[in-house]
Amino acid sequence: MIDESNPAGRLHRILSEVAAKNGEGICVRDTWAPVFGCAAKDEAAVLRGLVEVYGLCEEVKNLIRLNPDLNHDLYLASFPKIEKAILPVNLGQQWKTLRGHLDGEVLARLQFCAEALQGFYSEESISEEDLSQIQEMVSALYDAITDSSISAELKLALLEELDRIKKAILLIKIKGAKGVKEALQSLVGSVVANHQSLKQLQNDEPDILKRLGGLLDKLDAFTARALKLKRMLTGPVSYVLEEITGPDGEEGSAEDV
Repeated sequence: MIDESNPAGRLHRILSEVAAKNGEGICVRDTWAPVFGCAAKDEAAVLRGLVEVYGLCEEVKNLIRLNPDLNHDLYLASFPKIEKAILPVNLGQQWKTLRGHLDGEVLARLQFCAEALQGFYSEESISEEDLSQIQEMVSALYDAITDSSISAELKLALLEELDRIKKAILLIKIKGAKGVKEALQSLVGSVVANHQSLKQLQNDEPDILKRLGGLLDKLDAFTARALKLKRMLTGPVSYVLEEITGPDGEEGSAEDV
């Protein structure tokens, strides 16, 4: 069984899925839309997904090149064909015209890449239960912010960060937990940038601040476990938020996060 805990394994799974479609009578857009969980008519979403898959290809190539003991040319020989399959000029063209690039040899070489990466790069398997909890927490916080009376500027900033987390969850089959980690980093940055406005929530909207802290804590624990890293937030999130907003209404330092 192919190890899907690294980028090459995830790329193999994705390409195997689309290569299994015979391409008769279906266009590129209809082939890829189910992979990205979007409607076929949403061409912008399909294009964004293809860009992410291309980014996954680049990540695999970079990781292979980091290992001096591997024959880079041999392991990466099939990537030009992969890139031709995932970078169509026209989403409306027939999939069968591109499907041939993803033949058995291409997928076999990609499997070897996944096995090679297994020795020095891997992620923990992602818990569906954790993902469901994160989605529920994001949805609840999104609704609470939308229905609140907080300033339009802060509301927009927080909702944009929550949308970023939602997209990271949708793309987790492509980017793995790395995309969620990037969304977490962005959220922490937004919290620091908006610490003055967040300070007012201690009295005006304490539930939002509590939910925000809970989400930060959950995302931090999730990404640290999945990527085998130390937690980004070294103390309880309530303490981090307190440092940002100040325990007595004083501004904290962004360097304390």
